[in-house]
Amino acid sequence: MAYSMTDVSGMSGVSLSELSHYAELGLLQPAFRGLDEDMYYEKRELLKLQQILFCKEAGVPEKEIGPMLKEAPVEIMHVMQQHRMQLLEEALRLHGLIQTLDKTVSYLQGEQEIEAQELYKGFIEHTNYPSLPEAGQTTHSLEPTPDYDLTSEGLELKSKQDFLNSQARIDQIHLDLKKAMELDLAPGSPEVQQIIGRHLEWIKGYYTPTPEIYRDLADLYVEHHDFRSMYDNYHPRLAEYLREGMIIKAAHDLS
Repeated sequence: MAYSMTDVSGMSGVSLSELSHYAELGLLQPAFRGLDEDMYYEKRELLKLQQILFCKEAGVPEKEIGPMLKEAPVEIMHVMQQHRMQLLEEALRLHGLIQTLDKTVSYLQGEQEIEAQELYKGFIEHTNYPSLPEAGQTTHSLEPTPDYDLTSEGLELKSKQDFLNSQARIDQIHLDLKKAMELDLAPGSPEVQQIIGRHLEWIKGYYTPTPEIYRDLADLYVEHHDFRSMYDNYHPRLAEYLREGMIIKAAHDLS
């Protein structure tokens, strides 16, 4: 099926002048000119336009987009995968901020209480939970978050020991998953799902995930370089094993 330039502009949000600009640069040529003298685009051109938009969203300079589109799709796919991870990280961060906002509004309306540490969930940079220790790293060698003094309002945020305890919990979860994997237990087995349940409870200490968010987080563990490197220190297949278990947990316990 072919779409006119006006149709493509309407569905993509790209102005007619911008589409003409892409044609002049050689980034995106219409598939053909119709009898009505209008320019028409087919599925191939629509996909190419999407790739151009993804590249621009990811910050690729316009002059570098053309060569990437002409080469094998590997480079474009890499950009899109990297952009996906950035969007997922931002989605997780915004999800935490929305929950914090909702809880605060509910508190201000007198509907529910809010704990001191809940006031700041979602403001942690990149992700909504602390950085994770590498396998074999003792929690005592981690750099803890500082204590905060809110004594003027009678509040006290999580202490350094709380943070260290949290790190120890997640480290033990990873070690237990590694052991289960080495015993050849399936990710959906009751034993592994019990461990995944502990992981879910640990995550809930920082924000409450929806099934979609928990599944996306599972993908992030596999696809994000920093997370992948951390899990590889436990076992080269632990990230995928954890992801499978999390997807099952999301379907059964979060839906």
